[in-house]
Amino acid sequence: MRSTLTNKISRFFTDVAGATLVEYGVALLVVVIVGGATIGALATAVGNEISETTSAF
Repeated sequence: MRSTLTNKISRFFTDVAGATLVEYGVALLVVVIVGGATIGALATAVGNEISETTSAF
């Protein structure tokens, strides 16, 4: 009984099949955060340029 339980626990800690999914999730989260920040900065810059252009007229 103890040997079977020990084997199952050992397999649980050495199984890395789910690690790839977690890594992809973290990578996706980083991309979304960086992309959102970049789009936000671009929107602000474009908004400022449009305001300056309309003021010039």
